[in-house]
Amino acid sequence: MTASSVRWADRDDARLMLVLSSERSGSTLLRFLLGEHSRLISPQELFLLRYPDFATWRARKRVAIESVLEYFRLLGKPTSVEAVDKACRGRSAVQVYEWMLAALPPGGILIDKTPAYANEMATLERSRALSPYYVWLLRHPLGVIDSQVRLKSKLWRRKVERAGALTKLRANVGDVVRKVRRHDEQVARRREAKWVAQNRNIALFLRHMPREQQCTIYFEDLVREPEHELARFCAESGLQREARVGTLNSAPEMNEHLGDPNFHQHRQVDAEMADDWLARYDERWLSPDTLALITELGVRRPRRVAAPKA
Repeated sequence: MTASSVRWADRDDARLMLVLSSERSGSTLLRFLLGEHSRLISPQELFLLRYPDFATWRARKRVAIESVLEYFRLLGKPTSVEAVDKACRGRSAVQVYEWMLAALPPGGILIDKTPAYANEMATLERSRALSPYYVWLLRHPLGVIDSQVRLKSKLWRRKVERAGALTKLRANVGDVVRKVRRHDEQVARRREAKWVAQNRNIALFLRHMPREQQCTIYFEDLVREPEHELARFCAESGLQREARVGTLNSAPEMNEHLGDPNFHQHRQVDAEMADDWLARYDERWLSPDTLALITELGVRRPRRVAAPKA
């Protein structure tokens, strides 16, 4: 970069930043770490780009209105569902973003981290009209798989704990059936296939975007050296480094359909999250297709060798 070049965030107009990733890749962690920056506003997942217009978004993802309301609360401009519906009626998804960006102060940046955006190329293509900055968050697929399997198990146990005696008895029978049918492995294989599909979409899309409009962050580097990685991110994007960026303050509980429902339990960035999946998985479990993509994308490999798994 030359001294005269202008980085993406050097401009003082309100702008959009998109975090692209597979689910369970740490996007909620990144959202809170970046949300400490004075220029960045980071609500829960918006899902807005997945739909062509406001009406379709409201009809198919009704819960996401919570994210829009949170956005305006973070701005100190609380609003209501009725007011949002009235303002955005008849608008396209891009026009809704423009309406939201208009509420930001000069130089303000809206962060939209919605992993589902990587499901379809059409969604990614829709973002071009807004000229956002793309942050690609990459995590080892076994970290993603392990996180998904454990989340599903935790939600299942939580549901059972809240149930009555008869439901608990049925749940115990259900646990046996789940084990016989290798339920966890089915969950894991589906998540592996999705990790491959989503990250291939992101790689193909970003291949045709300007280099100065994107940055890749590896989850394993982020949790091991958060200050270093966020300083690098700020330098590449054009944001001024701020001391509080990289700190993890207490987070409120979130809707399980709009982010990580267990994130509020975290109080600090834990480096062991980088490859704690080694206690339960081995890379030899992955398909050749996944292993090839790991190499192609430069995904961070574990720093220690896993014990052989049955």
